[in-house]
Amino acid sequence: MAKPNADDIVVRQVDVGETEQLMTFLLAHYYPEEPLTAGTHPPEPEAADKEFLLSNVPFGTCFVALHEGRIVAAVVAGPKDSHEPEHMAEEARKYAGGKWGSILHLLSAVETATDVCRRFSVPSCLHVHALGVDPQLRGRNLGGRLMETVAQRGRDLGHQLVSVDCTSVYSARLVQRLGYQLINTLRYVDHLDDSGQQVIRPPPPHECVQTLAPFVGKAVVN
Repeated sequence: MAKPNADDIVVRQVDVGETEQLMTFLLAHYYPEEPLTAGTHPPEPEAADKEFLLSNVPFGTCFVALHEGRIVAAVVAGPKDSHEPEHMAEEARKYAGGKWGSILHLLSAVETATDVCRRFSVPSCLHVHALGVDPQLRGRNLGGRLMETVAQRGRDLGHQLVSVDCTSVYSARLVQRLGYQLINTLRYVDHLDDSGQQVIRPPPPHECVQTLAPFVGKAVVN
């Protein structure tokens, strides 16, 4: 298949009636390589994980890149506020004992350490939860275009901040190129359960979760 030109790819908001298509894409081009998913057993995401991502669609903060009607990239984002550390801790306890619970255990630790709304004294934040690009079209700045679209949506909705927990070295490089600043790092080997065992063991080269954020009111630079 010939690779399309940038002008042939359209970025638009995900409609509430398109959640099945969005999840089909994420199962093929996001979850298999996502370090938290790959670093826990079994390799497939749990239903609660998928339900959480799709729960962000009604906020109007999820976007896809389309080529001839086919999804070739997608980003899932949603709002959070200053109560997010407490909410994440509660969710981690709720799902303890399963794969999604292990992932939430780590994400709760990240949220507690970063606490971006209180850190930057903003009432709310738009947070990027997932970003996937079809391997055939990587290297064409589709991830960058989607991240810029999310930042603009954040401005439109009145959020003063957008944040992302980069679980992959590749996503961290992408958002740093877009001008995001590192505010916290959690190494996977340092995140242990109550028995002292490493909770998540991603494949190399992924070694840490890096939380990055710019103020969405500022220009995002390439």
